[in-house]
Amino acid sequence: MQFGTGDGTNDGQDSTNDDGQDPSNDPSQEIDNGKVQEKIPGPASIPAPPNRLASARRAFGEYASGGGSSSNLRSSLRKYAKGSGGGSGTSRRLASGISAGTGLLRMMSGDSVTVNNNSLSLSELNGLTTDQAIDRITEHLTPENGDADAVRIALDYALSEALPDEEDFNADVITEDVMHEALSCYLTDLIFQDIVTGMGRAWFNTEHASKHHRMEEELRELVKVVTQEQVEKLTSGNAGNITKDNITQLQIDAITQSVEVWESYND
Repeated sequence: MQFGTGDGTNDGQDSTNDDGQDPSNDPSQEIDNGKVQEKIPGPASIPAPPNRLASARRAFGEYASGGGSSSNLRSSLRKYAKGSGGGSGTSRRLASGISAGTGLLRMMSGDSVTVNNNSLSLSELNGLTTDQAIDRITEHLTPENGDADAVRIALDYALSEALPDEEDFNADVITEDVMHEALSCYLTDLIFQDIVTGMGRAWFNTEHASKHHRMEEELRELVKVVTQEQVEKLTSGNAGNITKDNITQLQIDAITQSVEVWESYND
């Protein structure tokens, strides 16, 4: 799996299908981040206007310094969605995360996934503790670029939430429902981190740490509800419809549609 920098360059192999895999069906074929970018609708590069998130940051600052009402949060998300380039812009910004999510779901589907010429399959992790297995998967799939911290955190969160609470890891525990939960949690955390990062110092316009924690929980829950709704729609409520062949497009669509929901919020 070759993780690019999210700039749309194709640094992988040329003989790939639409989902970045080699037509030879080699299960260890590296994922081409350039192909992920090509699947995102809209222009590949749009210059970001200066202060594009200024109104969103003001709204989040008011949410943080005021009563922190749900209506204020929804207004803040609407302005964030419009200022962040909409669904396509957000998907492009999260392209490295989408590539890692594709690797995760292919690995959970039984493939050996290659990153920078190193391959890993879940069966190799049998016998490790669950925590050790999560660390190995996260380390393997985390890209070597500026998105590394966000992707690492999201992978760790998704796996910790989705995997059964057992001391020892066994690849046989990976079911369609586990994959579905992992995908929903992963996208939730990727989007949540993108919002918090975009809001910068405005996020900290609160006097008490306890209030900051409550705001984080409220934001994450709203992101989770909307994101899970989109995943449910895209899969028709059937976890079996999440496959290693459609997982890249499914992530793009889920992110895009989630942001479009926020754009529709009324102030």
